[in-house]
Amino acid sequence: MEFKTLSHISIDELLSVFNHSFSDYIVPFHLTKEVLLLKLDSEKLDLNISVGAFENDQLVSFILQAEKEEEGRKIIYNGGTGIVPEFRGKGLVRKMYDFIIPQLKERNAEVLLLEVIQGNEGAIRAYENLGFSIVRKFLCFHGNINSVKENNEVSIQELEDFQWEKFRSFWDIEPSWQGKNSILENIKKDVLKLGAFKDEILVGYIIYHPVSKKVYQIAVDQKYRNQGIGTKLFKAIKDINQKQPISFNNVDEASENTTKFLEKTIGLNNWVSQFEMKRDI
Repeated sequence: MEFKTLSHISIDELLSVFNHSFSDYIVPFHLTKEVLLLKLDSEKLDLNISVGAFENDQLVSFILQAEKEEEGRKIIYNGGTGIVPEFRGKGLVRKMYDFIIPQLKERNAEVLLLEVIQGNEGAIRAYENLGFSIVRKFLCFHGNINSVKENNEVSIQELEDFQWEKFRSFWDIEPSWQGKNSILENIKKDVLKLGAFKDEILVGYIIYHPVSKKVYQIAVDQKYRNQGIGTKLFKAIKDINQKQPISFNNVDEASENTTKFLEKTIGLNNWVSQFEMKRDI
């Protein structure tokens, strides 16, 4: 067994092993090449700091990783760990981390971050044995947007750019990795930015990816909540995507009002939940 970075790997080979690894996962899924490329780009996954296990030069396991500096600390995010079924139970996750961590230290990385599906007890135990601790629980939503009564005093307008300082003032919680500002800046040409205006004042916004049909962020000014503003933003998305189902992943469970709003008002289903786990290097 040989361990090395994925800097030399082809997208086609990575796609094949990725789909094989997740074919019998607790939540099975299958990516197209286009979706894998979008994932790599949108999450800033870097094959130069990602690691793989190779048997006879064939990739059998991988950890896809991204790097980001936040509050003065360099964070390494695990955007996906996969092991093909035939090679499980061999401690490959630990061995891959043992291989890559010295290289990450050379890059002055300080923190490892990942997400794992609630209920995947084997993976949770494995990460805990590697020193990771659960820090947050995320809820993932999917479904069709309800037809709801609109607030006609609110207008929805497309925004030319992110207004991060204003957006952040609306937040109750910090987004997960996929929804962080720096990540969204990387795909700003591909996402739709809608603002809700009342009396010409920006009082809410939503960021939506029309191709993946994924909401990345939504927030409403605390002074204007419970006035149908979030509802109207979702109504605009419903009109744009021709009533097709959407997803909104990694909503912090601590935001009870958001969870209730998404389920009861918008009509989305919390179909799976994840734990955010972290450890110092």
